[in-house]
Amino acid sequence: MKPRRILLFTGNGKGKSTAAFGMLARALGHGMKARVIQFVKSDDAVGEQLFFSRINEVEWDHFGRGFLPRDRQSPKMEEHRAAARSGLDAAIAALASPDYDFVLLDELCFALGQHLISAEPLLEALRSAEDGKIVVMTGRDAPQELIAVADTVTEMGMIKHGFEQGIPAQIGVEN
Repeated sequence: MKPRRILLFTGNGKGKSTAAFGMLARALGHGMKARVIQFVKSDDAVGEQLFFSRINEVEWDHFGRGFLPRDRQSPKMEEHRAAARSGLDAAIAALASPDYDFVLLDELCFALGQHLISAEPLLEALRSAEDGKIVVMTGRDAPQELIAVADTVTEMGMIKHGFEQGIPAQIGVEN
């Protein structure tokens, strides 16, 4: 029996989601069934979804409402919290389901760090996930309890980024 694997890509550098989607491609190459749940991101026109949505073995959902309001007391924040809670429910269901070999929780750490969702139900679902399941999580500012439950954690460090030099997000690079 293969062990359950829980991998986490965090840090301020670019490449967290890119690494996770590379792992998704690898898993699909081995015939695995996958579930992708994106927190925070709201646009389904990002390159990874445009590509992976063509593959029957991938089930995909966005549970984001885009950029968070600067004013965290804004009434709009409840929309973001409700969307993230729906994503958390979907994540817990995917972790418990025998239908998926590979579960990718993209930008999960950001949703946790912004207090859109609570970590405890997720941690319980991760601990209960069946042997053989691969779980990959991404996002800045991973909470310590998520780091503790993961067996592999990579922190992406930023040395420099084009955005700091005034280069806008570009199709094929950031989306």
